[in-house]
Amino acid sequence: MERTLYSVSDLVSKTRALLELSFKNIYVEGEVSNVHYHSSGHLYFVIKDSLSELKCVMFKNANSILRFRVENGMRLVSFGSLSMFEQRGQLQFVTKRIELSGVGALHQAFETLKIKLYNDGLFSNEHKLKIKKIPKKIGIITSTEGAALKDILHVLKRRSPFLEILIRPAKVQGENAAEDISNGIIELSNLDNIDAIIIGRGGGSIEDLWAFNEEALAKVIFNCSVPIISAVGHETDFTISDFVSDVRAATPTEAAEIISLSKEELMTFILSFQEKLINYVNSYSNAKKNEVINILNRLMLLQPLNVIKSKQASLDGFYSFFVNHINELIELKKIRFLGTINQLQSIGPENVLRRGYSIAVNKKTKKIIRIASELSVNERFILKTSNGSLEAKKIK
Repeated sequence: MERTLYSVSDLVSKTRALLELSFKNIYVEGEVSNVHYHSSGHLYFVIKDSLSELKCVMFKNANSILRFRVENGMRLVSFGSLSMFEQRGQLQFVTKRIELSGVGALHQAFETLKIKLYNDGLFSNEHKLKIKKIPKKIGIITSTEGAALKDILHVLKRRSPFLEILIRPAKVQGENAAEDISNGIIELSNLDNIDAIIIGRGGGSIEDLWAFNEEALAKVIFNCSVPIISAVGHETDFTISDFVSDVRAATPTEAAEIISLSKEELMTFILSFQEKLINYVNSYSNAKKNEVINILNRLMLLQPLNVIKSKQASLDGFYSFFVNHINELIELKKIRFLGTINQLQSIGPENVLRRGYSIAVNKKTKKIIRIASELSVNERFILKTSNGSLEAKKIK
């Protein structure tokens, strides 16, 4: 019998070729262990069942589009081809795509990613953006064929007919849905004057809503500069997008109510704003008035000439007041003096004589005789009248 001799490398190479030809594009299901994310971007893990285990590798290109993080203990369905690592002669499964096996695994993947993103700070309230009270333009990212869009537009038309709405159609379920939604967020956020973005869809199973649970979409939402409202499914449905978004709405209808104001709410807001504006204007006006006064006072102190002019103006005013006051006093005294003179003149000797009286004057001393005892008997004296004088003597 002829002997066939192989070198190790030949045998391994031929074995690899046979494996890749015979076990190409197949599915393998099992539990994951020994997960290792390499710095190169490759993913290494082991998939096993109760009897055997198989080493697997998922190269960077395939791993970069994986929509969840592989963790030990997960049950997965791995799609790819059986091959061999020739340098070690080691059997390995080259994985092109990974699917979670069963709903339980999806819930586990959801909880695992939720914990990871929480620890990374993506759910923190301090990073959440506030939505304008009265937005002017919003974007909506959803399927144009679903009921969610109709519900949103119905509410907005009724409550805020003035609102400008941009609709960016997107896949909300299935392969590449998360990528399509992410691209829509980036496109709308780069437009001018977008006040908020609504992303959402109607309800469904966890598989149907899985696009909103992918890490890549969560990071796009977190890094968006425009506030995002997540409105996915029904009130009881929660997705990763709900936790990362700035606002979570239980339903698409609620998202429309959050982003809009009714006519009554708008009127209340306007009246409140008007009152605040009036108070602000008054407060601002008084503050500026005080600032101007303080500046003028400081300028007066900084410029001595202005101080001198101010003091001179005050002195001139005081001088004018003083002079006017003195003149008034002089005039009043003058009037009173003239009145006194008139009174004195009315009782003077000439006026007395004019009224028919006469005045006795001592002939020698020329003094007025006030009583008769001032003269001796037969002593002569002069009687003055209004039109002349008489000589008389005392008889007794």
